[in-house]
Amino acid sequence: MLFLSVSHPDIPKHIEYQIDGIELRLDLFHWEFEKVKYLLDRSPHPVMLTLRKKSQGGKFEGTEEEREAVILKLLALQPPFFDLEGDMRPTFLENTIKKFPKTKFVLSHHDFEKTPENLESIYQNFMRFHPFSCKIAAFANATNDALKMLLFAKNHRNVSVICMGEKGEFARVLGKIAGNVIDYAVFEGQEKTGPGQLTAEELISIYRYPTLNEKTAIYGLIGNPVVKSPGHIHHNGVFREKNVNAVYVKMIVNPEELEEFLNLAKQLSFHGLSVTIPLKGKIVPFVDHIDPKTKQIGAINTLRFEKNQLFGTNTDGVGALDAIESQLKVKGKEIVLIGAGGAARGIAFEALARGAHLTILNRTLERAKELAKEVNGKAGALCDVPKDADILINCSPDPIPINPKQITGHMLVMDIVYAPKETEFLKVALQKGCKIVYGEEMFYNQAQEQTRVWLSDIVD
Repeated sequence: MLFLSVSHPDIPKHIEYQIDGIELRLDLFHWEFEKVKYLLDRSPHPVMLTLRKKSQGGKFEGTEEEREAVILKLLALQPPFFDLEGDMRPTFLENTIKKFPKTKFVLSHHDFEKTPENLESIYQNFMRFHPFSCKIAAFANATNDALKMLLFAKNHRNVSVICMGEKGEFARVLGKIAGNVIDYAVFEGQEKTGPGQLTAEELISIYRYPTLNEKTAIYGLIGNPVVKSPGHIHHNGVFREKNVNAVYVKMIVNPEELEEFLNLAKQLSFHGLSVTIPLKGKIVPFVDHIDPKTKQIGAINTLRFEKNQLFGTNTDGVGALDAIESQLKVKGKEIVLIGAGGAARGIAFEALARGAHLTILNRTLERAKELAKEVNGKAGALCDVPKDADILINCSPDPIPINPKQITGHMLVMDIVYAPKETEFLKVALQKGCKIVYGEEMFYNQAQEQTRVWLSDIVD
């Protein structure tokens, strides 16, 4: 069920998208009982009333005794749903839930600092009161915290896990797949009632929330940073177009978290992953099957999960070279790669396979030499751009990694960065009269290849 959390005293009469209920956060605005009764009677959707105390993240100003009295008066209005904190007086919880059998009660727990280790004891303590749902909202200091919460929901009935913070944002999409009873969102433009909360528009238009279910296949992007990636837009668009029961989310994962992440992902039935920096090389030891070309590259950007096994490949090179060859065939051409990381390696081996000659330039000369040796190319420092280079590709994170004077008008220039579309590097190239290839062209090409890897039996 998807509830919209409302922090103002008005409920829209017409909501253009599919939701299941509205949560009125009464602790966040001034109200009167007559107004609440009016809203309960006129709301187009079932209403949940919440009067949150400060220790659980709310703004109710009175004492706990005063709050209990107000709650009982509100319950006399017979709201369809009511949120009570699970740390309230046990006798109050027991008596109140018994006294108002027509109201569905959510017992909630909030931790704004961490994900608690005692999830089981919290759950068991709450379930003895037989609530409609046990809600555990906790701050995710790592993506793995959020995965553990989702796994807990998957293995327990009547649970709603809410992962707060930037690293828990993706779990607000996946909650329904894991078995959440209730998920929460806000209206576009409204103040969020919890860190990392998504809007209903995002959940429905991008992630197709109403269609998600326990059989929905989970795909995603892992690495750091991931915020600028348009992968969730592209891949979810493909799933919609192909009518595939799948969803794609972005997750912040660091190298030291990788092993635990993959174990948790297997338990949550992930089907595939995109891999970005700094994990493309780090993930290799954890992959069960790697195709020969990707073994040469030593960097993986695409994973497929199958029968608890991991299959790895690299679509970076294909994506980049297809983009370049839409303008210029690379066979026999002199290509200069700036950078020697995972993406550069993928591009270098694909360029070699297509008959190009390579020069690798890098801030650390030894890394350039290592890659150049593997692809029968030349190596140099950043100041060593050959004047006769046909194609110049920036694979480094630096906006302008070389002296602009080394860029000449006869070159075809590419930057693999896709946001912003027109990078500082490409602006210089355009000023010199160069033909350019945008990083977004590589992105969409490699993403299409990933789709083929994941959905080979569906995609043409």
